[in-house]
Amino acid sequence: MTQEANDGTMQPSIMHKFRASVAQPILHSILHTELSQAVYTAEHVESLGTKLGVEISSRLASEPGWDRYKFITNIVVSQPGPGARMSSSCVWDSNSDCVVRESFVSPNIRCTASVFAIYCY
Repeated sequence: MTQEANDGTMQPSIMHKFRASVAQPILHSILHTELSQAVYTAEHVESLGTKLGVEISSRLASEPGWDRYKFITNIVVSQPGPGARMSSSCVWDSNSDCVVRESFVSPNIRCTASVFAIYCY
């Protein structure tokens, strides 16, 4: 843990603030690595979603300075086909909390990952 984690601060310092610009490439990399050869099957979709969620959360939690953030990861895996819309929202502290999303679409599978980064005071 950083010194910030022990000093009772109510906001992350600018150096430790969650940044979507850092998280987005992590989500992109994981989705493309794990799904580029994947084919949608109903039997494996639950385990695939869990695997992606755990990997994304672990990678984000290992980023320097983000040790006071908790990550809520939502993974939606579906069959390719006609479009679908997804929306989510959260009431939070807009100075320290953030959401980042990434989608992967191929002829064989579709996936959207949403990560809510919540700063723990």
